[in-house]
Amino acid sequence: MKRLLPMVLGLASATFLSLAATGAAHAAADEKLAAAVPDAVRDTGKLNVTISLAYPPMEYNDAGSTELKGFDIDLAKAIAERLGLTPDFQNVEFPQLIPQVVTGRSDLIMTAFSDKVERQTQLDFIDYFKTGNVFYSTADHQDEIKVEADLCGKTVAVATGTSWVTWAEELGKSVCPADKLINVIQIPTQAEHIMQIRQGRAQASVIGLEGLLDLMKQEPGKFYQIGEVAEINHYGIAFAKANGELRDVVLAALNAMKADGTYAEILDRYGLKQAGVEEFTINGATK
Repeated sequence: MKRLLPMVLGLASATFLSLAATGAAHAAADEKLAAAVPDAVRDTGKLNVTISLAYPPMEYNDAGSTELKGFDIDLAKAIAERLGLTPDFQNVEFPQLIPQVVTGRSDLIMTAFSDKVERQTQLDFIDYFKTGNVFYSTADHQDEIKVEADLCGKTVAVATGTSWVTWAEELGKSVCPADKLINVIQIPTQAEHIMQIRQGRAQASVIGLEGLLDLMKQEPGKFYQIGEVAEINHYGIAFAKANGELRDVVLAALNAMKADGTYAEILDRYGLKQAGVEEFTINGATK
C-alpha cells in the first residue's frame, strides 16, 4: 500500500482525528452485535480505529479540511454504528500502525493495510477488499516507459515501510539485468512521489490499483498505468492476536452489512465495486 491526493501535507504525524458523537451514530446499532462487543471496548463507547493518511479513495481529507473521507472511513463508521459505538480515528505514520494496535492503544487498523503472512505473526486480519500493485507515472513519460522492463536503471519512489518496497525490488530483479536494477527510494507520501517524478528525481511510483484509478479520475490525462496489475492481494482489518473477541464481532457486523447491501453501497459510493470480496475471510493471505 500507499499514498496520496488530495491531502493536507504533514497529516502523517500522530494526529488524532475524532468524529463527534451524534444521536444517529447509535441509531443503526444491532442489539445482538452490540451485546457481543467485549466489555473493555463497550465500556468506552468508542471503536478506536488507527489509520495512516492519506490514500484516496480509501482514506483522505480535502485540502484545508480535517473531515475524514474515503471507503475505509465510511466502512469503519458503518461497523461502529452496528456495534453501538462511536468511531475514533487515530492517524499515525505508516510504520507505527502495528505498534499502535499490539500495544493496545487502538482496537484495530483499517487503512488499506495488506494481509501478509509475516504480519500474521502479530496480527489477525479480516480480508475485506481486493487490490493489486501497479506502477504509474506522469503522462510525459508515456512514450519511453510502457512496461515494467522499461523501468530498469530508473528510479521508482515507493511509500516508506510498505509491502510495495519489496515488491518493486523483487520485480526489478526478475526483469532487469543485474547491473541495471530498478532503484527504489522510500518516501512517505504519494504527493511527494509525484513531486519527485515531476522534478526528475524519479521516473515512476507504485500504488494500489484503486489509488491509481482515483488519481486518474481526479486529474484526467495527467497519469497512466505502466504494465499490468500484479500481486492481486487483499487489504485486511487488523487486530492484535489477543483481541479475537472483537475481531469476531466485527466479522459478524461485516457479514450483516454484506447481507443487507450496505457493504456494496459503500463500495459503489467510491466506484470500487470490482474490489469487493465475495466472502470475508480471516488471515486469508498465504504469502
